[in-house]
Amino acid sequence: MKSFFILLLFVLIANANILIDPKTAFMWQDVAENRGVILTWNEAKENCAELDLEGFSDWWLPSESEMATIVDTSRPTGRKIKKGFVYYKKNATYWTASTYAWNAPHAWVIDFGNGTSYTLPKEERRFVRCVRCSDFKKCIELFYEK
Repeated sequence: MKSFFILLLFVLIANANILIDPKTAFMWQDVAENRGVILTWNEAKENCAELDLEGFSDWWLPSESEMATIVDTSRPTGRKIKKGFVYYKKNATYWTASTYAWNAPHAWVIDFGNGTSYTLPKEERRFVRCVRCSDFKKCIELFYEK
């Protein structure tokens, strides 16, 4: 009965333009803008900080390690973003909040076409996907306390 409730909750949340990863407790934005709006790195950070979606206003641009939790490299071909996400741009790169340590004018991106990450100049325009934590205690225990 518990698994049925979790599945039902996931479906209801998915219909609300957000997805929760039960493994990390991250709540991911999943709206049409995720495949149509491209922004510079600074604009992407501001966009997430100002986002008010489904009654939540504490969104942020994910770090490279946070964004990597939704990469699925087990597929031999096709999209590398985990199943469940509806709105994504095929073979596109998405900004992360992580600045490249050796070259501060660059930041890390995740390519959902091949599952890799690399750096680009922050002035370039890329896609954006915002994240928040649905359960801070769980996020900290599962993701940050390592």
